Amino acid sequence: MTADEASPPDDIAESEDDGIGTRVNAVFTAAEKAAQHILTMAREEGDDIRRQARAEGEASLQQFRVEAEREAERILTAARADAEVIREEARVDAGKVEDDARIRRARLREETRLIEERLAWAQEGLTEVASRLSAAETFPGEEPESPDAA
Repeated sequence: MTADEASPPDDIAESEDDGIGTRVNAVFTAAEKAAQHILTMAREEGDDIRRQARAEGEASLQQFRVEAEREAERILTAARADAEVIREEARVDAGKVEDDARIRRARLREETRLIEERLAWAQEGLTEVASRLSAAETFPGEEPESPDAA
């Protein structure tokens, strides 16, 4: 074999180089398209994940709101029940205080009446004593002295 026979002709080498370049370009183009497709799919999947996360977040938020409203209603119901118990206890206590005040007022009136009776009795007694003393100071045949004469 000679050097001419061993090396391919220049036209064939050039066409083989063009064929390899074309194939390399096709591979790069296919790789770029695949990368574009992968990026598009990734963006779409990211958007889907965001939409799903938003939907799940809104559902969770709604569930939390419902639970919070239930809890608030439960707390309000318990507070109303407690307030009613306190109100009833206050009514009972107020009734007792009023009853005690009525009893005390009646007792004070009775004590006042008794004191007034005692004062009247004491006054009558003192008047009687004073008149006896006046009568005792007067000797037979003397006129009683008036207190102003002294």
